[in-house]
Formats: sequence, C-alpha cells, structure tokens
Amino acid sequence: MKFEKIDSLPLYTQLQNHIKKQIDQRDLEPGDQIPSETELQNVYGMSRVTIRKAIAELVKEGYLVKIQGKGTYVSQVADFDSTNNIRSFTKLCIMQGHATIAEVLHAGLVKGTKEQCTFLGLPEDSEVMCIKRVRKVDDIPMVLETNYFHPVFEFLKYDDLRYSLYDILISKYHILPSTKGLNTVSIRNVQGEEAEALKVKDNMATIYNQVEVFDDKGKAIHIVEEIVRVDKPEVFKFYL
Repeated sequence: MKFEKIDSLPLYTQLQNHIKKQIDQRDLEPGDQIPSETELQNVYGMSRVTIRKAIAELVKEGYLVKIQGKGTYVSQVADFDSTNNIRSFTKLCIMQGHATIAEVLHAGLVKGTKEQCTFLGLPEDSEVMCIKRVRKVDDIPMVLETNYFHPVFEFLKYDDLRYSLYDILISKYHILPSTKGLNTVSIRNVQGEEAEALKVKDNMATIYNQVEVFDDKGKAIHIVEEIVRVDKPEVFKFYL
C-alpha cells in the first residue's frame, strides 16, 4: 500500500493512519507481526521517535499489541472487520479450524464497580449480571473471559453458555453486538485463581484486554474482560 506524506499532519499521525488502513483492509491480518522499529524507519524514512509515537498510539487504541521479547502484533483479542462490526469468537475459531468450548465458572448477579455501573446506566453499587468463563481451544484453556451486563440480562444464566454468547444474544434474543467503545490492552502477570483457571504457573505474563460493547443502535450491552495466554505458539497467532 502506497504511503504519501501530507504536510498538514504530524508524521506520526500519518503513519498511525496508514497502518490502521492496512489493518482495516486486511493487508495486515490479525496475529501478523509488524516490522521492527528499524525496519519501519528504513521503509518510511522517519525517525525512531516518530515510529515509536505512532506504534504507541496504535497500541493505546487496541490495533496493536506489544509482547515483551516477542515483538508487536496486530490485535485480535476482540476482532472487528473494516465496518467495525464484531465477529464471534467461536466463528473465528471455526474459520481457523479450531474446536472451541467454554467452561462456565460463574453466571449470576454480583456487585458492580463504579465503571461498570456508569457504562450500563445503573446507580453506583448496583448489581450487574456476570458471566465468567474459560474459553478453551482444542481443549486448551486460552482465555479467561468475564462479561458484565445490565441485571435485566440475568435470564442468560439459564442458557447454555458453553458456546457462543453472541449467537445466543443474536438468534434467541435479537440483540446485535455491533461496535466497540473504549478498548484497553495491557500485560498482566496472572496469579492465584486466574492462573489456576488458565492452567498456568503464577506470574506468567498474559494479555489483558477490556472492551466496551454496544448494539447496532448505540446502546451499551456489556463490558468484557479477557485474560489471554500467549505461551502456546500453535494457537498464539489466532488470539493476538
């Protein structure tokens, strides 16, 4: 994809937008490792400071994920196509030839945080509907996923939550998860119950991702938190 500099925009913003376009048009696929800072300098003729600023902004926006000692990759913790629509985790597994199932750890009301209550339009200290699951790929625990819904969604605890939650929302309740809001990505060293759920040792580095999800009318549906293993190279690319 050709890159043409525009005098009216900062160089880091131009590079940031260029890489975004590559991702949106699938020239860069989810899980692809992007070139190193030195390689990007050579390709685009920009300073390392400019390159780092562009990459940092893309990481902040959730387009890229930096893994210490491994490099920088196109994010696919929550996969969005060029129209910004959400694609089902389960369908993505099927597309990749993987079998997936979820182990349900909890499905019921819990006390919501201030952030969750604000997003869901609830008074502070309200209860929220929590669905906590371990997502397994080819029987390997890969993602510890926790969803927080408005308490009116308590009916979901009676559904079969081992498979696609979005399929249930769409086909059974005609609720369409459509777009993402705030997307936060960071590195987390898991311990205790989190490590046990993922069958890993304490202090193992994982990707932590939190996404706000809205329906096709812009109404808040849920907040999803995901802790993703990165120590399985045979499935690692799929999750980034």
